[in-house]
Amino acid sequence: MAWAMAARGDALTLRNKPRSAMACGIIAATRTTSQTAMRHTLTGALLAAQLLLFSGLLQAQALAITVAIPGPGAASYYPMELISKIGADKAEGAAVRVIFSPGGPSAIDDMLHNNADFAVVGLPAAMSVRLRDDRVVALAAINDLPLYALLVRQSLKGEVKSIADLKGRTIGLHSNSTINKSTSQQVLELLFRRGGVPPGSYRVVGIGRRWESEALMLKTGAVDAVIGDEPHATHMQADNIAFPLVHLGYQETMRQFSGTGFLRGALIGRSDRIASDSTKAETMVRIVKRTLAWIATHSAEEFADTLGIADPDDRQKLVAVLKKFPRQYSKDGAFSKKQLSETEIFFIDSQAGNPAAEHFRIDSMINDRWAGHRD
Repeated sequence: MAWAMAARGDALTLRNKPRSAMACGIIAATRTTSQTAMRHTLTGALLAAQLLLFSGLLQAQALAITVAIPGPGAASYYPMELISKIGADKAEGAAVRVIFSPGGPSAIDDMLHNNADFAVVGLPAAMSVRLRDDRVVALAAINDLPLYALLVRQSLKGEVKSIADLKGRTIGLHSNSTINKSTSQQVLELLFRRGGVPPGSYRVVGIGRRWESEALMLKTGAVDAVIGDEPHATHMQADNIAFPLVHLGYQETMRQFSGTGFLRGALIGRSDRIASDSTKAETMVRIVKRTLAWIATHSAEEFADTLGIADPDDRQKLVAVLKKFPRQYSKDGAFSKKQLSETEIFFIDSQAGNPAAEHFRIDSMINDRWAGHRD
């Protein structure tokens, strides 16, 4: 009992005994270290939260841009599909979304009805719409060489040797309209009239843009020929579905048919939107120029791989087309005065009998403020 009471007393004495300076220092240091660690933890958490918020704000502030193009599957418009894959839009603080339309006039219609900010179509198709709506303007060149081809079904080889031999035949077009003529429709009418086959002496049916549709119509004999596009034209020839009677990508065609070196794909915008706020137009032109510069400095194989062509056969055919026609795409998006002159000649000739088209001047719809001009 005495021993227990003594021990209790010693404990009380130790509890009440003042702490030494060293002990106090250790306790204080421990508290300081703990507080510092807590402050660092809180600071780190706050910084992480700020970074997440900043990242979210950056994403929220990305300029949303929608572009309507004919497709899918048209090589002329592949640069638009490349934009997001190479990050050309992100580099300019934007996010570009591509939507597909059956043809050029439909893509422009999407733009005019606020379903898209811009369209990329054949310039002749845009000129056709411009006759009715002067808001339609061209902002940059996408293509440098039009790659349309008049493809005749293989079973007619030997029987059809010239355009004149297609009189009375059925011709397939991506789209067909008497109001807004697509570029392919204008190509057909110009080639046939110059080949001695006037309007009304052949039938025209719409077949869409998909490879499966074009190939099926030719294989079954539902059409005798089509105005095709690359890479489908090369694919048709390789698979013995059709043979090219005329190809606009060949130099001899340009010499034979004046105006066929026209500007195919062009970035099309609305003048009223640009007048109220030119931010999107300026940004989109920069994105286009950045994308075209990428194409000009990368191989055909890199182009196909970046585009994501998974099927080995399709990839091989696209690479072959890109190598065969290295002038297919503009290198800088600038307008060529010579090419615009060719485009005007082509448009007026293809629209023979249309007074509005005959008096149309292409310079009235060219806005080269950001893309620039060259001879």
